[in-house]
Amino acid sequence: MKKPLSIGIALVALNLSASAWAQTAGQFMNNPAFTGQRPAQCISTLEMQQCAAHDLRDADAEMSKRYAELRASLNTAARKTLLTEQRAWLKSRDRDCVSKGRNGGTMASVAVASCWVEVTKSRSSALEKELGSKVNSAAPLPASAFIGRWRGGDGTVMKITRQGDSLLIDNQWGLDADMHGKFVGTITSDGLRFERNGVMETVRPGMGDSVNRSALRGKKDCLVVSRDEGYCRY
Repeated sequence: MKKPLSIGIALVALNLSASAWAQTAGQFMNNPAFTGQRPAQCISTLEMQQCAAHDLRDADAEMSKRYAELRASLNTAARKTLLTEQRAWLKSRDRDCVSKGRNGGTMASVAVASCWVEVTKSRSSALEKELGSKVNSAAPLPASAFIGRWRGGDGTVMKITRQGDSLLIDNQWGLDADMHGKFVGTITSDGLRFERNGVMETVRPGMGDSVNRSALRGKKDCLVVSRDEGYCRY
């Protein structure tokens, strides 16, 4: 048996249907009326709104990941250009999609949200393509760009030494005892690639500010594994 909607959520949904074009994509996907579990089915207007909000959050998270990956591969000037482009795209996402709800009606917000989902997926693909193009056209970095001792804060360390034609990575990537290991890495045009616990990782030179670690803030000579993992030379 379906659980009845609260009066508050129902009123919020009706208001969204009537004024979908007054919102931004961010406001829509973070609206409290749509932040619960995804409905088992997307049939009623409210259910379709909730499903669209879930789809938009997923698409936006994927797009943000692609943006961060591309940003980490760029120099300072190129990052500023990318930021300007991204801000312009965010404005165009809201502007271009809200026009689909101008005629009003109960399905207005669904039409607008569906547009947001599609253009966000398209942006994600464009960012991924741009990163791939940059990687494929780049020459591999010299081993000296990776060799050395690197700290990530909170006890995390990465020590990279030469081992024949490859590089040996001695890595403590967390506080737990099982978050330490030695791995053989290979330099490619994408960065230093190695397999860690069954997952392929890529180490790229970057800035400390591109990693969510306060210990790396402001540092310039760093290696970035992901948005949440990085190390700077010491």
